[in-house]
Amino acid sequence: MKMNAGFVGFDGTESKRAIPAISKIKEEEGIAGDMNVLLRAPHARAKSMLSKFTRMCDVRAFLTDEKNRQGWEKAGAKIEGSYDDFFEESDLIVVGTPEGQELPYVEASMAHDCYTMLMGGAHRGEILSGLEEKKLQIPEKIRDDLSGEFFFGLENYERFQKEAPKLIQCTSCNTTALCRAVMAARPLGLRAVLGNLDRRSADPHNIVKLSPNAIQFGNGAGHQGKDAGTVFKDVRFSVRASKVPTTMPHVHHLNLVFDGRPTPEMLLEHLSEARRIVIIPYEDLGRKHEWTSEILEAFISGFERPMSPEIYELLIPDAIIPFELGDHTIMQMVMLVEQMSIPVPNYVEAYLLFSGFSAERVHASVDQALGAVHGIWPDEITQR
Repeated sequence: MKMNAGFVGFDGTESKRAIPAISKIKEEEGIAGDMNVLLRAPHARAKSMLSKFTRMCDVRAFLTDEKNRQGWEKAGAKIEGSYDDFFEESDLIVVGTPEGQELPYVEASMAHDCYTMLMGGAHRGEILSGLEEKKLQIPEKIRDDLSGEFFFGLENYERFQKEAPKLIQCTSCNTTALCRAVMAARPLGLRAVLGNLDRRSADPHNIVKLSPNAIQFGNGAGHQGKDAGTVFKDVRFSVRASKVPTTMPHVHHLNLVFDGRPTPEMLLEHLSEARRIVIIPYEDLGRKHEWTSEILEAFISGFERPMSPEIYELLIPDAIIPFELGDHTIMQMVMLVEQMSIPVPNYVEAYLLFSGFSAERVHASVDQALGAVHGIWPDEITQR
C-alpha cells in the first residue's frame, strides 16, 4: 500500500497538526509513500515548521515560486522540485489554506489527477463557480464531489468508500464535535439539535485588545449544523454560531431533543462509549470543574500521549439538564471543542480512505496511532 501525500499550507493551523498525525499512521500501518510540502513565502514560522517536519516526518519540500528559492535555501531547505513537480509527485493533495484560497490548488489537483482533501473552512460552491468561470472541463465526478455530504469517517467511511470520490471535504472543528455527539445520542431517539456555538474569535496575542462585551451573534443558523445535517439526514439542526473574544476553546451550549424519556445517565453512558469523547465530572471530591480553561488545563496536563499533548477528544461535562415537553425530552448540555486538533482523526481517516484502507479496522487503527481515548476522566478512559 502506497500513498504520496502533498500538503498545501503546511504551516497553517490544521495542516501542521495533520502532518505528524498522518506520518504516525503511515508508520503504524506500514503505508509507503512520501510526505510532500509546498513552500510559499519563507517567513519565520514557515521556516521553523519546515525544519521541524523535516526532522519529525522526513518531508520533501517543493517550491511554489522560483523567486523564493534563495530565501529557502539560505534557511537550509532542500528543494526537491517546482510547483508542477509537487502535484506530479503527490497522489493526494491536502489543501489547508485559509478559506477562499483553495481554488488554484483544486485546479492543479484536477490537472494532475490527484485525490483532493479539503479541510473544514472551504466553500465548495465557490470553488465550483471559480472552476466554471475559468471555463475548465470539470469531470462529472468532481462536480458530484463538490456538492456531496461532508466526510465524517466515524459515520460515513463505508459510504464514501463505495462512492470512490476524487475530492472530499472533511468536517470542521465545530461540525466534527456536533457529529460526534449526534452519533452517540441518536440511538436514544434524537430528533433535533438546537443551541449556540461560542466560537473563539481571538488569538492569545490580541485578546487584550478586545472587549469582553464584543460578542458577535448572527441572525441565522450557522453552517456547522447544516454541514452536520449532510451526514445525519434524520436529525434536524438549528445552531447559531456566535463569535466570542476568547482564545480557546469553542464552547457549545446545546439542546438535544429526543423522543420519549431518555435520562441524562443514559445519554452520558452513550457519550462515554463513543470514540473520541471524554466525559468530565463536574464535581471531583468537592472541587468543581466549571471553568472552560480549567477543564482544558486539567485534562491536557493530566493526560499525555507519546506524540503530542494536544487533545483530539471532545470534552463534555456531565452537568446535563433534562427538560420534559410533551412527548419529548430536551437535554441541555455543554461541550468543549479544542479547535486546533479535534478534526485531526478525521483527516487521518480521509488519508486512509484514499489509501484503500479497509473499513473494518480504520477507526481502531487511527485511535491507536494517535492515542485518542474515550470514557469518563480520569479513571474510566479507554482506547479501542
